[in-house]
Amino acid sequence: MCKTESRRCPDRIYARRSRREAALQHVGLGGLLLLLVSVPAIDVYRTWAGMRAEKRLWAIAGPACPIVDQPAPSVVGHKPPRTFVYNQIAFTRHLGDASCAAFREDGFLTKDIYSVCQFSGPGAVTVETAGRRTTFQTGAGRRATVTVRGGAATCVAAGWFARRPRGYRTVVG
Repeated sequence: MCKTESRRCPDRIYARRSRREAALQHVGLGGLLLLLVSVPAIDVYRTWAGMRAEKRLWAIAGPACPIVDQPAPSVVGHKPPRTFVYNQIAFTRHLGDASCAAFREDGFLTKDIYSVCQFSGPGAVTVETAGRRTTFQTGAGRRATVTVRGGAATCVAAGWFARRPRGYRTVVG
């Protein structure tokens, strides 16, 4: 303690100043922690929102494609079929191009995924998955979207995917 009364006691000033500094340090640390938590949280939200937007973009509605045993030669033409495998699912088409995406099923921490492929005028699409073979005949020049969920394939005669025209070049810069 102070021995003289005429001067202010430095211990009291230091004690008062240290409480104020401690409070400011706590506020500063709290703000820093809030910032450290909010930056990853914003990134997680942006990733989640982007995936949901892409999932909505690939959820195509339209009339169901007819299921046939064999595609009609008048629809598929003379070209040989082209087969590709996506997510252990074989897709065969005769015409056009394809674009595919895979999404997680709705639910918290689910591991189940489903695949969606869009075709730009395939004529017919044959899907082979889990020992099942399904052939959809979309018609000449019509777009098709095939969704495979739980080993079952469905098709709608609609979609937004289109092939780039021949000679199309991307202009850079």
